[in-house]
Amino acid sequence: MNKRIMLLAYVLFSFMVIIQFSLPSALADDRLLVPDFALVSSEGKTVRLSDYEGKIVVLNFWASWCPPCRAEMGELQKLEDRFKETDEAVLLLLNQIGGRRETTKTGVKYLKDNNYTFTNLFDYGQVGSGMFGIPGLPTTVVIDAEGYLVAHAVGGVNEKMVLEMIEEAK
Repeated sequence: MNKRIMLLAYVLFSFMVIIQFSLPSALADDRLLVPDFALVSSEGKTVRLSDYEGKIVVLNFWASWCPPCRAEMGELQKLEDRFKETDEAVLLLLNQIGGRRETTKTGVKYLKDNNYTFTNLFDYGQVGSGMFGIPGLPTTVVIDAEGYLVAHAVGGVNEKMVLEMIEEAK
């Protein structure tokens, strides 16, 4: 009886070891690979996530009517200025367009009136926010240079928080 139990345990252990080393590494990876998507910028250009392949990308989902979104804009502008100098990451704002509350005009007017220089993308129909399951505004996500989602924050962020999220992506 003991020999049978030992033999069964050995067979099960061997089977588990074989399975473990046979699985593709992608199945063992718990990171989420972000699919490519395209949105239109404030300048009317089509911008794809794949345009930034090989770079860390910070996406910030926002709307001009959102008080916490407006509150974090100064911090995001500091990051935008830094990234233009260092090329350490790319910051893209995804303006949540829909209904009367947020239109392309209101989003662009808000950015222009406040002298913000972000790349602003119109997220018509919440294509981007739907892809990430954004629960509310503002939300910030960081995608590493390989295209994997590595960090996110729901609610307002500051420069330090985003830089810490970028460190996770390196």
